[in-house]
Amino acid sequence: MDPLMPLLAIASLTLREAARRRVILAVGLLSLLVIGLSGWGFERLHAMSIVEGRPSPSQAAATYAILVIMLAQMFSFVLAVGAAFLAAPSIAGEVESGVALVVLPRPIRRSDVLLGKWLGLSVLLALYAFGAGGLELIVVRLITGYVPPHPIVALGFIAFQAIALLTLALALSTRLASITGGIIALVLYGVSWLAQPGSTAAAIFHNEGLQHACTAITLLVPTGGLWRGAAFALEPVLIAAMSGTTQGANPITVSTPPTGPFLIWSAGWIVAVLLLGIWSFNKRDV
Repeated sequence: MDPLMPLLAIASLTLREAARRRVILAVGLLSLLVIGLSGWGFERLHAMSIVEGRPSPSQAAATYAILVIMLAQMFSFVLAVGAAFLAAPSIAGEVESGVALVVLPRPIRRSDVLLGKWLGLSVLLALYAFGAGGLELIVVRLITGYVPPHPIVALGFIAFQAIALLTLALALSTRLASITGGIIALVLYGVSWLAQPGSTAAAIFHNEGLQHACTAITLLVPTGGLWRGAAFALEPVLIAAMSGTTQGANPITVSTPPTGPFLIWSAGWIVAVLLLGIWSFNKRDV
């Protein structure tokens, strides 16, 4: 038997379970509603700019850019919540309900169970990031003509960020109850996100202590640093330049993208946390 078959079977079952629970249907419908409402808002703003001349074309372009970044942040948060609450009960829930006692005695390794769930949920999150995010950007393009500088790169960073949080929540689910693991993952996500504007403020005001603290938080939980990549990919050059100044700094935009070494660290972090989750699951009594 192909050694990958059990893993792929678990991944397929995970996707079908998400569909059976109507998670995909509910999130898809709500996303379409949000995209429709935001499209209506962009249409009104664009009509005012064309007909009444306010905002002016340059002001309108800057407004579209900021609104697109805010929408991306909203989708990023939806993905983070989804990643935490899909992954947190995936192992813990089956152990608590006794399903694990039925599945694990079969000729299937615990690592296949965990990796299969990780793969299935990762595919689901990536499809949502590119599907919903891509549709939102297409709607904005059709209504206003505005296209952010690097939309595909931004969607890739959003998916990367969601998979990192998913990996953390899945590892926590091997030891903690579902709700506990989900809440811890979300709190760490929030702390890592807050470290990004904190890092910008520290750089502007030359506060080395705060800068080091924000860097340490970002390395421990890299989701905030990965959001930085998404935001930078969506920003026009002028907004990115303004974000590094006292007058232009704000929690929404960033002045620099994540570095190459940080991206390598983030990929290695996901692998390390995944291996830690496998080790923890192998050692757990069920």
